[in-house]
Amino acid sequence: MKKILSYLLLAVVSLGLWSCENDYEVFDQTPAQRTAQALQRYNFALQANEYWVMEYFPDDELRYGGWVYVVRFDGNRVRAWFEGESFVEMMDIPQVESEYAVEFSTGPMLKFTTHNDFLHYFSQAGYNGSGYQGWKGDYEFTIMSMSAAYDEIILRGIKTGNRIRLTPLSGEYTPESYIASVIADQQAQSRRSFRVLANGEQVATIDRPSGIYLSNFPQYAASKVWTIHYTYQELAFDSAGQQIFDSENNPVYRTVEVDDPLCVIYLPGNIMKLYAPYAFKGDVIPMLGGQTMQTFQWQLGVTSASDSYVCRDSFFDFQLVP
Repeated sequence: MKKILSYLLLAVVSLGLWSCENDYEVFDQTPAQRTAQALQRYNFALQANEYWVMEYFPDDELRYGGWVYVVRFDGNRVRAWFEGESFVEMMDIPQVESEYAVEFSTGPMLKFTTHNDFLHYFSQAGYNGSGYQGWKGDYEFTIMSMSAAYDEIILRGIKTGNRIRLTPLSGEYTPESYIASVIADQQAQSRRSFRVLANGEQVATIDRPSGIYLSNFPQYAASKVWTIHYTYQELAFDSAGQQIFDSENNPVYRTVEVDDPLCVIYLPGNIMKLYAPYAFKGDVIPMLGGQTMQTFQWQLGVTSASDSYVCRDSFFDFQLVP
């Protein structure tokens, strides 16, 4: 019995020593060392894939839509390919390679530190009629998250607060062919309005002020911002917050008209993706309120008249029908 107690005591003491050793290892680094190690990990992640697709959204009010970049990080250099290359004003060959840094400020940050005609396009004053703030784009970002497999990095623009997503470029594309596909898919979609169907029933319409014009930046940007229109009924309340009833004690409803902007980005495969999931604000049809939609893909029907955008990430069967 004494031997058993001795072995148990020895085991407990050993576990305690092991725990102390590991605690010591965890806190053996200074905060500066731990920060440097974390930044090295982020920099390694940026270079873990040869090319990244960047889903970029300028302007804190999302007035210019979403834009596609392909970027490559190598050493302290970054090379960029840009959907809006045709809009870059230049006297000579554009500067598309520059320096970047991964630094720590209020958190881990990615910064494009030297001038790049593509990556600084939306922050450059005077480009295509922009004001002194340019088109209010970001070139410094907080690194918000990074997947364990290095297949997604989420950034947030310092000025705009907009979410920027990096994903690896598929091996079926080169940077040039990916950008070309993005532009071609947009040019193929000339329609300026659609009916929105939910489970086969029309609930809204969407429209945009412009088609695709590669020679005109304002019109090209405007084609990336749609407006959704619909109405729904909701209970009416007076100025004191009391529900209103009619003379027969039935609840009174009021009509709410909705006209919301939808900022979109176009991706290869005839995909149109909203910046964020759009949630319907009321029950145009039963149970519609709160339902969301974000990613649509163009699908060919039996005839061209039945072609439509089909939502790929919603509980409801949403379609955008010409």
